[in-house]
Amino acid sequence: MKMFSKDGIEMMEVKSIQRDGETLIMKGKIMGSMTTTILIKPEDCWQALKLIGWSTLLRMPGLLFRGYLQSRHRTKAAKPAT
Repeated sequence: MKMFSKDGIEMMEVKSIQRDGETLIMKGKIMGSMTTTILIKPEDCWQALKLIGWSTLLRMPGLLFRGYLQSRHRTKAAKPAT
C-alpha cells in the first residue's frame, strides 16, 4: 500500500502489517528511502479511530468494497490475453 501527498508525491510505502501480541507492527519505507518499523499499541488504534470520525467510519465498508473492485479490475486489465 502506498500513501501519497495531495501533490502526488509518495510519502510512505507500507510493506506489511502484522500483529505481535497486542501490538501491530507496520513495516515500510518513508519518502522512498528510509526503511522503518512502526509499533502501534492498542491505545494508538483507539486514538486513530477517534481521528477518523463516525461518518468516515460508517462509510469504510463501502470504501473497502470499492477498493476491492478496483484492484480486481486492475488485475484483470494487467493479465495478458491468451
